[in-house]
Amino acid sequence: MLRTFQGYWNSYSTLVNEKDYTEDIERMKASATAIAASLTEFGKTLRETELPNDADSTARILELQTAEKMAIKEEFKIAVRKGFTLLKSVRQLDKKPTPEQLSPTRLHNVTAIERMLVQLEETERSFDSFWTKHERRLRYCLELRQFEDSFRKLQAAFARHMLYLEEHREVGNCTEKALHLAEQHRQYTEGAMEEVEASRNLKKAGEDLINSNEAELSGSLEPKCEELERMAAALTSALERRGDCLKRSATMHEQIAQANAWCTRGADLLASGMSDFTNPNPGTSLTALDEFIEEGNHLNIEFLKDTTSPMNQLLLLTTIETSTLLNLIEERIGDIRRMSLAKRDQLNKLHLQKPPPVQIVTPEKKSKKNSKTEVSNME
Repeated sequence: MLRTFQGYWNSYSTLVNEKDYTEDIERMKASATAIAASLTEFGKTLRETELPNDADSTARILELQTAEKMAIKEEFKIAVRKGFTLLKSVRQLDKKPTPEQLSPTRLHNVTAIERMLVQLEETERSFDSFWTKHERRLRYCLELRQFEDSFRKLQAAFARHMLYLEEHREVGNCTEKALHLAEQHRQYTEGAMEEVEASRNLKKAGEDLINSNEAELSGSLEPKCEELERMAAALTSALERRGDCLKRSATMHEQIAQANAWCTRGADLLASGMSDFTNPNPGTSLTALDEFIEEGNHLNIEFLKDTTSPMNQLLLLTTIETSTLLNLIEERIGDIRRMSLAKRDQLNKLHLQKPPPVQIVTPEKKSKKNSKTEVSNME
């Protein structure tokens, strides 16, 4: 009887334990069902997500959906961990038992748990694949919106630079002023070229986005990349023209200063003792005048009036006074050169002219002549 009671008790205990496992399995099923419902709702949200037109909204959506995805992944992790714990409890063995080691009920429970774990794994894998595609699309959209924001900022910056160059056309009225403006422009160019470099980097980023096989979103990128290249080239060219113009202005004023100094020295030279035709050393004056004329031949004013040079055209158009000043300097140089050449011809003739013969009177003839004069006076 005792043996019968023990057998009955063991059978009852087994039924109780298996009933407990059944409840755990039902809870696991309920958990899996809840995860599936969350996935269905979340998947619908992802599919219906409209891509924003600005970077901030896109980043916010990506952040929120990533957080929700991580929460679902945590639910998967908890469900799988509980499932393996339950599976181990149902088996009551550390290693996977053979079917012969399990009762029919326990074998059924183990099979049910294993099937749910496999389904959870497959569902999670499918979800990961779907999320990867969605996240890639969101991140591409974010990069695209960031590209567009950067493009607009650079576009505005280039417009400001071009306006600055249009408003700053002064070339200086002397060498020192031109050099000062050139240094200011050099410093300004350093800052502007940083944005030129940024535009080139942004163009490279745009080309990478074009090559990422998201044709649906990348349609507007190619024109913007071309515009970035055009703006960078236009600004670089304008900065170079401004710098060259200021250098040419400094050179021009330096040449004008040299020409003025030469003309002033020439006027002084012509007004000095060189105009004295009785100068006993005309050769010395001629040498000095030749050196002066040769120095004038090295003046380089004519090249500044070469209208075939685009830089000269820009310089002459920049200020009317520049063109007028060059005309006056050229006229003055011509006058001094003509007078110097005329004076040179006169000095050369004077230098080549033979002096008159000198009559030599001997002392004897002079004494006789004096004696005759004295006799005549006495008579």
